[in-house]
Amino acid sequence: MILFNLSLRRGDAAHRPARRRAAALTNVDVSQASLNNGTAIKEGTVRYLVKIWSYLPANLRLLVVKAVQRNNRLYRRLLFRHIDAKDRENASHTLLPPAELRHRVSCSPDAEGFVMIGAACVRDIQSALSKVGRELGSFERILDFGCGCGRTLIQLAKHTPSAQIDGTDIDPDAIAWCRAHLTFARFSVGNATPPTGYQSDMFDFIYAISVFTHLNEDYQFRWLGELRRIARDGAILLLTVDSSKAGEEEFVFENSYEEGLFPAWYQNAFHSRDYVFDKFSSYFNVLGYYPRGMNNHQDVVLLQKSPAS
Repeated sequence: MILFNLSLRRGDAAHRPARRRAAALTNVDVSQASLNNGTAIKEGTVRYLVKIWSYLPANLRLLVVKAVQRNNRLYRRLLFRHIDAKDRENASHTLLPPAELRHRVSCSPDAEGFVMIGAACVRDIQSALSKVGRELGSFERILDFGCGCGRTLIQLAKHTPSAQIDGTDIDPDAIAWCRAHLTFARFSVGNATPPTGYQSDMFDFIYAISVFTHLNEDYQFRWLGELRRIARDGAILLLTVDSSKAGEEEFVFENSYEEGLFPAWYQNAFHSRDYVFDKFSSYFNVLGYYPRGMNNHQDVVLLQKSPAS
């Protein structure tokens, strides 16, 4: 998310594991050193437990499995460990984030799905840009606003070899991983509200996939104003919205999560096409609106900051 990289379903970050996402919203600063601390000890412990497991009778194993499945947090933790071990064994993808971070983005730790959806998002970005006569390779400074653990950014970098790419998100764990592994880009942990740490007139292309699908109107307008500040004159912005529940009201904001789990301003937002043209045009020129233009799920909105006269 915002910073949110709230991504899509077939991977919508709106549907990230709720409690892990809620933790990210506290904007805790996590150092890379703390993430790595004790890794060797933990791996040794896991190997020891696996050895013990192999000696347990089948009926006792079944009881243990059922007990673990009733504890969702423990079950997911063990599942992620198992998937990470399989990923290392297969080594089919480079620059692959851990299963837990992938799960936060798409509610699935599947490696193939992570890569495929990231590539599909880039294709959809290229398709939308082509409708206004632009190409990814034409931009010099790009911001992934809500980059998560880099699902889209990793794929996009293959098409922008000469651009400086930045990514920002409120999830400190995701940003820590990106900083350690995606050395071709720069990353920052974002705040829930503006401003960012970026200078004015900095980027000529900004994209935010599944970010504005979660903000209430107040936060939405705050962030549109901030994106306008950091965009260069003539810059292109690509945002996604969800129009599936927007009717006569034009903007619908639903409290879709367990009470107290997320802040009141972070739920599920739905925008009509008319609303986007009416409200977003106060900040940018609306160049185009493409229904289901992102991963055949969310609508794509192309905006432009007015060129300097």
